[in-house]
Amino acid sequence: MSVDIHVGTQGIQHEHISFGDLRERSEIEVGALQMQILWSLSRKSMHGYDLMKALSAIKGTQVTQGTMYPALQRLVQLRLVERHTESTGERKRHTYTLTEKGLKTMNDSCLEFVKTFYGIFHDFACQRCQLHNHHQASPPSKKIPKQS
Repeated sequence: MSVDIHVGTQGIQHEHISFGDLRERSEIEVGALQMQILWSLSRKSMHGYDLMKALSAIKGTQVTQGTMYPALQRLVQLRLVERHTESTGERKRHTYTLTEKGLKTMNDSCLEFVKTFYGIFHDFACQRCQLHNHHQASPPSKKIPKQS
């Protein structure tokens, strides 16, 4: 990976990252929700309800049990996440923990995501920056009174 810095309009520096031939693909393809689950569990182990609240905060919309638990179950089947059961009286609570394989898959998937979308994000940010600089560089025109 290499980083090139160029100076845009108004002297603002922009970084361009080149990933070269680092095209290792993860052995396991994960979807966006599964990636968010892995990322959340990489921060700390969580109960299902806490994980659902964390995912809702990330996504900005309500994540339901019917959406989260099938994705979580798939991650358990793939051995990316472990489920530990705690019994408190008659109630059972499950805590989910990221495995080493899950951490590797998350890291590989994040790198793949960045390699895939970096150019799009970079171009978008540079365009926004140029638009912002263009508007700043052109102060509002002043009306000059006509001379008689």
